[in-house]
Amino acid sequence: MSKSFPSAFRLKAVLLLTLIAAGAASPGEAFAEDVELAPTVLITGSNRGIGFEFVKQYAAKGWNVIATCRRPHEADELQAVAAKYPNVTMEELDVLRHDMIDALAKKYKDQPIDVLLNNAGFFGDTLQIVGQFYGRLDYSLLDRYIWTNAVGPLKMSEAFFDHVAASEQKKMMSLSSLEGSIQGNLSPGQFWYAAAKVSQNIFMTKVADLPKTKRAGIMVGMFSPGLIIRDYTRNLDVPDKVEVEVSVAGMIKVIENFTPEMSGSFIKYSGATVPW
Repeated sequence: MSKSFPSAFRLKAVLLLTLIAAGAASPGEAFAEDVELAPTVLITGSNRGIGFEFVKQYAAKGWNVIATCRRPHEADELQAVAAKYPNVTMEELDVLRHDMIDALAKKYKDQPIDVLLNNAGFFGDTLQIVGQFYGRLDYSLLDRYIWTNAVGPLKMSEAFFDHVAASEQKKMMSLSSLEGSIQGNLSPGQFWYAAAKVSQNIFMTKVADLPKTKRAGIMVGMFSPGLIIRDYTRNLDVPDKVEVEVSVAGMIKVIENFTPEMSGSFIKYSGATVPW
């Protein structure tokens, strides 16, 4: 299937092919020979953490990467990756702004998207986390969690449905959490975060079950990435801690091997099914 790229993609493709033709060192080890035939992934929340690691790993694999975040002009590390890899294009996007989602979908209306990766999420700072414990619940926080973590992925799936349907791989993937599992939830707090992730899972399961989705051949999946090891989680005595590079590499492998029979499932980064 032929692909129609926005001008930013075409310019970067020309630059990359010029470098290759001149014998210059390729910035990645696995660039596709023809950039315009490489698969495309759109990643939300790309400026840090799991989203940023997805950008790096997909870029190194030679995919065309549309990396979105709220403030690209402040995303220094993401800018550095985009400068290194001509197949990475940065876009401004706040998933709370549905007008921005619609505008981005319109901008890429002729661009098939093989993997729509809904990563952007809201976890909260220390005070917001404290406000999620029973007896100290801050009810004003609920909307922010639901609209970011649940409604955001749903709106993205709706706005970019045709882009995914026009692609070769036809995959919609969302980053959930073990907090989104009623059986597997381990935290005594995080009422709002857990509610938002459960809602996300329900929304995406319903998208997977739509006759429209099945007719288009679109596959839908939700991920539990594990507890990413950071400074504040490194010494926690809890199961399923994992380095971000390992978690993302595992999820990419699952995405590569995702089948229609798996659509609507909730999966751990290792490929195991997460209990609901």
